[in-house]
Amino acid sequence: MESWLQQRLSRISLRDLHFYPIVFILVFTVVFSSLLIYDEYRGFTKTVHIDMPSGAEENVTSLHPHTLNKAFRGRLIKIVLEISTLALILFGFIVGVSKIANAMIAKELETFFKFFESAHSDIKQINPDELYFTESKKMAEYANEMAMTLQEQKETLQRLNSSLEERVQLKTKALQQKNDALEEEQKFSQGLLESHKQFIRYAIHETHTPLSVIMANIELFTMNEGRNRYLAKIEAAVKNIFSIYDDLSYLVKKDQIDYPKKAIDLGEYVEKRLEFFDEVAQFSNLTFHYTRPEYPAWIQFNETKLQRVIDNNLTNAIKYTKNGETIRAGVESDTQESRFWVESKSQKIHDEQKIFEAYYRERKKKDGFGLGLSLVKAICDEDNVEIKIFSNRDATRFEYVFRKDGGENTSS
Repeated sequence: MESWLQQRLSRISLRDLHFYPIVFILVFTVVFSSLLIYDEYRGFTKTVHIDMPSGAEENVTSLHPHTLNKAFRGRLIKIVLEISTLALILFGFIVGVSKIANAMIAKELETFFKFFESAHSDIKQINPDELYFTESKKMAEYANEMAMTLQEQKETLQRLNSSLEERVQLKTKALQQKNDALEEEQKFSQGLLESHKQFIRYAIHETHTPLSVIMANIELFTMNEGRNRYLAKIEAAVKNIFSIYDDLSYLVKKDQIDYPKKAIDLGEYVEKRLEFFDEVAQFSNLTFHYTRPEYPAWIQFNETKLQRVIDNNLTNAIKYTKNGETIRAGVESDTQESRFWVESKSQKIHDEQKIFEAYYRERKKKDGFGLGLSLVKAICDEDNVEIKIFSNRDATRFEYVFRKDGGENTSS
């Protein structure tokens, strides 16, 4: 019962609040009038019997009963009409007052409702002079203050939004201009880079023919006239140029062609490269000492990449080994891996990681661009070849480990 009453009260409207009191007043007026009429009727009959004089009792008795009842009924009807009229007048007055009060409340509530309904789009203040109740006027003052605050905040936000939009447009325009300029610079840089690569390709292509002619004529002269000290120097210099040529050729082509792998006897291949650079070592007053493997050291590797690894290490050893010393090189092999190493007496390497960066050279006075070991490091990273460096005041050793299991040394 209590729950039903709470639910009913929670859904009550102003119209219901106006309807139910009127019904209650009407029922109360009818009940009150009925009780009053009933009480008046009983009082009237008693009064008639008690207040009748003794001499008049004979006269009353002599009257006809129908006449007496008619007189009583007329008197009672008169009293009932008077009470009913008074009750209706009272009911109409109460209903009228209630109607007026409810209409005033409804009008003020409608004013507040319209105010809050239009607050999100168009804020219009409430005129306190149009309200009747003091409480409503006080509420109107608070509502107007709130409306003014909201209006000020709304205008501030609009100005801020307009300013932000303008700034965003300016920033976007400036960024677009920068992007356009950057695209133009990028296109220009790409054009320069492509031209540079194309020039290197042409230069490498045109260099190979004269180098081959020089080497062929040196060999022919040696076969016909024998060894010549001056030609030996020329041959050593040409072989250095050939090594640089091979490095540049690989750098230009490595992203454009595939380098397939094949079975290579590492010990035999290193020995051939030592023979190729023997003239260069002798020209620098150096000698090679090669340690052959006990068994063939077969690896799966690309020959072009392997040549770059071996040649760069041999030329670096020739370049940095102290005058008159011996460059020791060797190959070792077992069932799991094959190792190529080069060791010589040279100055200690101070930064063993930085020497693999492009254009870095610890000895600034030495010739070269500092690209050789960077190229070697890139090839070893691509094919999972482990690099080990041992360097102190007495000697420097570079060692390269080629694993034989199928999951390693995969060429890119």
